[in-house]
Amino acid sequence: MKLPPLATLRAFEAAARKQSFSLAAQELGMTATAVSQHVRNLEAWLGVPLFDRHARGVRLSPAGKEFGITVSASLRQISSGAERIRRGS
Repeated sequence: MKLPPLATLRAFEAAARKQSFSLAAQELGMTATAVSQHVRNLEAWLGVPLFDRHARGVRLSPAGKEFGITVSASLRQISSGAERIRRGS
């Protein structure tokens, strides 16, 4: 199974949810440039644009919307599973 790096998926998920590289960067404690680079790397890995870039910001592309739903749900499931393990359930 070949997956993109987790840090790349986290940056994309935050940017997709916030609809902003700057706001995603604040949430993740990194620069907007770093978030943008993670997203560019993920787009290159997938071979499709995930965001439409405009002078006044970014907007998810159709592929970005679809992938954003998948990544967000997957990260929530991982978080939930990790929390159950930590609590000993």
